[in-house]
Amino acid sequence: MNTDENLGEILAEVTAGPYTDPVTGERHILVPDAGERVLKDAALLDAVCAALHREHPGAESTLLRTPPGVEPGAPWRRHLTYVRHTGELPPVPDGPEVSLADGDTDGELVRLWLAQAFTAAGTDMRRPVPEDVALAEAAGLYALPGRVSLLARHEGRTVGHATLLTEQEDETTGEAFVELVDILVDGAPDDRLATAALTRAAAAHAHALGRPLIGNVVHAAPSGPQEAGKDTWRIVTRLLETGWTLDHAYWWAPAPRPEAQP
Repeated sequence: MNTDENLGEILAEVTAGPYTDPVTGERHILVPDAGERVLKDAALLDAVCAALHREHPGAESTLLRTPPGVEPGAPWRRHLTYVRHTGELPPVPDGPEVSLADGDTDGELVRLWLAQAFTAAGTDMRRPVPEDVALAEAAGLYALPGRVSLLARHEGRTVGHATLLTEQEDETTGEAFVELVDILVDGAPDDRLATAALTRAAAAHAHALGRPLIGNVVHAAPSGPQEAGKDTWRIVTRLLETGWTLDHAYWWAPAPRPEAQP
């Protein structure tokens, strides 16, 4: 196939556009649907990305959505892995009690934990997030319609949360789902049991609504060769062993160098 002659036709089949991360400020070309033909052909994918960056020269990088089993080679690196829980609920763990948060008494703590999550994600991406930005994003998320927070308590103390968005819709597939935005345990006598209790409660809440529970794992960006062994895939592996399945992933690549663009 003559890529140059057919590129316009191929681009018409690709869903893509500029996207600025509201937390880190990074300017991406977001490609939520490249199409099977592009994903199967590395050279064609390169040509499509080069064309998109010529159209949007201010973008710093590309974010590419792929289905399970599609793993583009270098320079792409795994950025986010989305997993879903639709199976049987595990037995109730011997962990802390989990209940719905009270907005009046628990809201401040939940917002602080959400801000910590934004800060941690920025650190993983090597894009530090200012405290005021993290707090503002947390407040905005907390105020969203359909936001539900579940709290784990031990001996009267709140030791963790799972925050859900229950009215989400996949913009690519149109599927309605419940998003597990963040889960954090802080000060529990057994972090593993508290995490299991919160996860089960989140899955039960989604199942009661008749929707799948979707969560994601952020994959840390290596800052140098010394971190090449830092493998956040192990987190995904643990999830796959406990009732979760792969849903989709986003891959990151830097903008093509100008001289590499035809």
